[in-house]
Amino acid sequence: MNITQKTTNELTLQLTMQVVESDYAEEVKKSLNQYRKQANIPGFRPGMVPFGMIKNQYSEAVTADVVSNLIGEKLDKYIKDQKLEILGQPMPDHENQKLVDFKTAKEFTFYYIIGLKPEIDFKLDKSYKVPYYKLMAQDEDVDKYIDEARLKLGTQSNPETVSENDVVMGTLTELDKDGKTVKEGGITNDKATFSIEKIKLKTIKTKFVGKKVGSTIKFNAAKAFKSDAELATILSITAPEAKELTNDFQFEIVEISHIEPAEMNEEFFSKVFNNAEIKTDKDLRDRISTDIEKSYEAESNRNFYNDVVETIIEKTNLNLPDEFLKSWILESNRREEKDQQISKEELDEQYVSYRDTLRWQLLEEDLIVKNDLITTEEEIRERVQEILGLQAFGGDTEGSEDILKQVTESVMQDKEQIKQVSQQIVEQKLTNLFTDNIKPEEINISYDDFVKMMEKKAEVLKKKQAI
Repeated sequence: MNITQKTTNELTLQLTMQVVESDYAEEVKKSLNQYRKQANIPGFRPGMVPFGMIKNQYSEAVTADVVSNLIGEKLDKYIKDQKLEILGQPMPDHENQKLVDFKTAKEFTFYYIIGLKPEIDFKLDKSYKVPYYKLMAQDEDVDKYIDEARLKLGTQSNPETVSENDVVMGTLTELDKDGKTVKEGGITNDKATFSIEKIKLKTIKTKFVGKKVGSTIKFNAAKAFKSDAELATILSITAPEAKELTNDFQFEIVEISHIEPAEMNEEFFSKVFNNAEIKTDKDLRDRISTDIEKSYEAESNRNFYNDVVETIIEKTNLNLPDEFLKSWILESNRREEKDQQISKEELDEQYVSYRDTLRWQLLEEDLIVKNDLITTEEEIRERVQEILGLQAFGGDTEGSEDILKQVTESVMQDKEQIKQVSQQIVEQKLTNLFTDNIKPEEINISYDDFVKMMEKKAEVLKKKQAI
């Protein structure tokens, strides 16, 4: 078989494959003989059907099958031998390909188009100036942490009278539209529990404060709480059901629970952080701030990673064989179920996103190879074991090593989970590479301001993709 190539574009080649009879004749004869041995034709004993009859009946289909397999085999070998770095898969060149007659023709010519990977020649340096948003703990974050800790370590009691910070338990019953009688078949929960401070309307909250055990309060539950989900939890119904509620409810107080917050002293400080050397209010606040900011690090790193990726894609502006890729995507997509197929118009709208994703895949691969960041099986196993240790044992795995190893080996058989863990390791390695080789511009920002910034960024991206 003779294969020649011709450059059709900067990153596409046309391959011409000329097949002569000697390339496939022996294999066709072998296949026809196999058909002859297996053929069951009336009037002939098995294996004794004349070869000419088998040839006349099956030659066209067998030749098509043999030549097709030969083309696939030689195409793969040619790409490998020529060391061609391709994108996607070779595509039949429909513009030049003529109809093939396997019945009478002895020689065939096939045309294919292949897309080539672009050459990548870039390296990270200090010219890549990317912001690193360090999320800072705010005073209100620290105050909230302390308030929750004081309640958690506080003293519980059951007073007779409700105050603003108490939790009430009792029977919550739906009333009819008149707001006076119990609705027949309405919603009732005799184990309803909620905190008075969770009531969002002051006018409803004041109805509870000062009431005693045994008192009954009428109020509009749908207006009292912040969300349908919260109300649904209190009533033990679904959120969609809670959303439809408009009637008033009555609540009979069965029990009041009050927690007196723990005093701010050294005993409290030592309990919050398990006997840590914290002596003063300032020590406590500093430690809480440090812990909060540490918990934000993963989000800061993830955002930094994404910003660097966007910067690299933009600065390298990697060229791709766009028209070839569009054709390949459409051709590949035709094999999907009809409701999953993408139209040319939809592809045109989504192609920029697809192109940039592919650009990053190529750039990421280049960075991994050139910087020796390939992830090993042992690294994956260690990360899996670390994750399982934290999830199942809170990091304290002493005495549970054998169980942990067994579970780890079980997870190692799950290809999807291993793929996710491997990607996490790669992203961490790349984040370290970015930090070491470019110039992160550290910017202190509150978590709330960071969230607002991300929302604006998402809006800009959405508008950009819609253009």
